[in-house]
Amino acid sequence: MFQRSVALLFITAVLSEPECSRFHYEEQTLNKMIRQEIAMEKLQADMAATQQQVLDALGKLTETTKQLSDDWNNEKIKLEHVANVSAEETNKNVRNFAVEMEKLKGPTVAFRSKDLVDLTPSSGETLVFKTTTLNEGLGYDNKSGIFTAPVAGTYTFSVQFCGKDMYYAIVADGVDIKKGWFCDEKWNTCYTTDTVAVLQKDSKVNVKCSAGSSILRASGNYWNTFSGVLVKS
Repeated sequence: MFQRSVALLFITAVLSEPECSRFHYEEQTLNKMIRQEIAMEKLQADMAATQQQVLDALGKLTETTKQLSDDWNNEKIKLEHVANVSAEETNKNVRNFAVEMEKLKGPTVAFRSKDLVDLTPSSGETLVFKTTTLNEGLGYDNKSGIFTAPVAGTYTFSVQFCGKDMYYAIVADGVDIKKGWFCDEKWNTCYTTDTVAVLQKDSKVNVKCSAGSSILRASGNYWNTFSGVLVKS
């Protein structure tokens, strides 16, 4: 600014000089320098303002970036929480569904037995199959030959006899529910029969010789058997 003031005083002092004089040339040069200085100062001011604007913009961008990062972290935490809750809820629902399906299936009751104690039973004799190969529900007693229903429901029963002659009956609570007879002079055939019964809890089922004297056979290749299963409770 001091240089500009000096230059102005110099210009005032030489205003009376003719245009073609040495002072007129110096005046023009000095005016040009002053304009350049003013333009430079303006340019510097503009650059300083622009620099400040850039710094302000960078500051706002930094704040925005930090806010976005914080928001993302918060949303990530929320999503992880929702995912954990959803997974836990899904597992709980699956477990509950499995429990309900087990309830719908009801209890498992089934037995399978073989090996008659007496191969020549008499009329009215309960047949005892001494070897139990399956006893879900623990309903069959291989000492008495009697099946006791652990739950009420619809059951199916099956028997197989091998030998020469047999009158038989499947009995439920003292009532014959299936009767039959087979006779084979060659002793080389096994006969199978089955029946269905609706039983109450603790109902009794057994197989008996229903008439005369029977002659049965057994070996490792053919068995006399008694089996049953709960169809629906």
